[in-house]
Amino acid sequence: MDVVAVVVAFHRPGSLAPLLAALTDPRLTVLVVNVECDDAVAAVAREHGATVVDLTANPGYAAAVNAGVAATHGDAGGVVVFLNDDCRISAGDLLALAAPVARGEVDVAVPRVVDGQGVPERTIAAVPTPGSLAREWMLLPDTPVRALQGSIRVEKWRAPTGPERIEAAAAVVVATRRGLLRDVPLPERYFLYWEESEWFWRLRERGAVVQYRPDTTCVHVGGRDDVRPEKSRLLARNAVRCVRVTQGRGAGLLAWPVVVGWNLRLVTIDALRLAVRPGEGRRARLDARLAGLAAACASWRELR
Repeated sequence: MDVVAVVVAFHRPGSLAPLLAALTDPRLTVLVVNVECDDAVAAVAREHGATVVDLTANPGYAAAVNAGVAATHGDAGGVVVFLNDDCRISAGDLLALAAPVARGEVDVAVPRVVDGQGVPERTIAAVPTPGSLAREWMLLPDTPVRALQGSIRVEKWRAPTGPERIEAAAAVVVATRRGLLRDVPLPERYFLYWEESEWFWRLRERGAVVQYRPDTTCVHVGGRDDVRPEKSRLLARNAVRCVRVTQGRGAGLLAWPVVVGWNLRLVTIDALRLAVRPGEGRRARLDARLAGLAAACASWRELR
């Protein structure tokens, strides 16, 4: 197989080194996109035999992936696996993830993801619509509600035990054809968060087959439960942007109060937790949620 791993690295040479060590395999080409030209990152990449693509600025995750793909060589049928530097995946699992794409059985494959403690992360997602935002983000928690399982379909609660077609997923590790990424690059209008949601929407428009592969595993060392003000702002604003860009202003108008309601729910939950058990960590978490709510309220500007 012609397989290239495109790793986006952002000032974390200590995190990058074990990932590249695990990806050392003669069947695999590794390319490191060095965001903001970090000398330590470049040194680690070259030490492990990876090609380095330097970016002088930080244009965002999607732009970094696209720059890495543009630097790869080979035909359109070759496989590109893009991932962040806070992942751990073996060369064997990465090649196994690429195999069904290389055989033409699927257009995109994503692995099972676990956190640093080995706890599975539910990464399957719905493509963004006002309805799916209401169901998957505003009304229902991330943890499955046993009484509701089986009665309603909630994408974020799904955890198939075998390969299964899905709509979308978190872009922790993604395998796809080089030609598809060149035809449908990751959208660069978001900087961070929701770029993969628009990308999966565009793939669905093309009839692309996206498959969840639980027989391959990635450890997401960074995890998904970091709550920061800037992340909360981007998640809120970009949700409205994504719906407006993919489905038009009318759908964006429907999505805006849903995004406000989703962030209001998060604020309420964390305010109650802080009231029950005060602490600096919970205070900081609530401040981040309030930043998200403010951004959600202001995201009506995305509809102009």
